[in-house]
Amino acid sequence: MNDVSCGSHPCPVSAALIEAARTLEMRLEQALTPLQLSLAKFGVLRCLVHEERPLPLSAIAQRQKCVRSNMTQLTDRLEADGLVRRVDDPEDRRAVLAEPTPAGKVAFERAVEVLRAEEERFLMGLSADERGVMTDLVRRFVACEAHVAT
Repeated sequence: MNDVSCGSHPCPVSAALIEAARTLEMRLEQALTPLQLSLAKFGVLRCLVHEERPLPLSAIAQRQKCVRSNMTQLTDRLEADGLVRRVDDPEDRRAVLAEPTPAGKVAFERAVEVLRAEEERFLMGLSADERGVMTDLVRRFVACEAHVAT
């Protein structure tokens, strides 16, 4: 995005954030590839492992900010991989819930290790103080956006 031949960007902060997000997303996706996971699959596993109870696909979709049909397809893939299983909702016979399998919990823990290591590589040029400032600034940026959107 800092290509001199294109001229300076009219929104340098936005351009830098977008470039950083794209770069980080690409690196994290690549880091998860050997585990046969993606960031989307990891997000579902994270929700299910954190919640410690089966969840409706609609609740997972809402937390992952995606539509229910995408969550159904993602859950299908996770189920085919043996990482998630569908279970009947004891409160509603028509509803189906998802929960992580033991293999899904192991895959999640391995992914956490891989993602932490990749983030460390991504940020190794920053001091602990700089990382703290960066984290604070990004959180404040997101909080401002959430406040403006409401």
